[in-house]
Amino acid sequence: MKSKTDLKDIFGDLSSVMFQKAAIDLAGATPAIAPDYDLPVEVDTLTVQQGDPNVNHYKIIGLAGDWFTTSEVGDPNIEFTVPTKNTDVLKLAFGDDAVKDVTGATFNAGTYKGSAINPQKHRVTGSVVLADANKENLMIISNAVLYATPVMADASTKPFCVKFTGGWEVGDKPVIAFLKKQ
Repeated sequence: MKSKTDLKDIFGDLSSVMFQKAAIDLAGATPAIAPDYDLPVEVDTLTVQQGDPNVNHYKIIGLAGDWFTTSEVGDPNIEFTVPTKNTDVLKLAFGDDAVKDVTGATFNAGTYKGSAINPQKHRVTGSVVLADANKENLMIISNAVLYATPVMADASTKPFCVKFTGGWEVGDKPVIAFLKKQ
């Protein structure tokens, strides 16, 4: 029997939440990992989990237990909040067409420039790459599908944020990998 210490293989102490626009092929021996963004994610907003399975119980008269049991896997969930109004993040979140440059707005005898967004349904696909503090361990979630919403809550203490929510799509290849630097 393997002991608790034999089974200790921990992933935690995150320092980076990165996003790669391409899905990483985790079925191959040498997947290409090249994130496009090292996102500034708000502490305690990252969630990666799969929901509890939906268990179906089939019972018959005269027996106290299940006669037959089936289940369906729970829904996957990825969620995190990015506190920035950076144009590249806005384009990632809402699509290139939803972000416009404003170059000469006037207000109170001043000229302003920046970005304007038209928040709309936009499917963000790719891979989420999580790295520990020493960049010795990675957790990769491939085939991620995310949708974004603008958030401005607790405006006196928190900045404007983009909240990403979604999950992952499964197929015939693995979608989650844990890798250790050699």
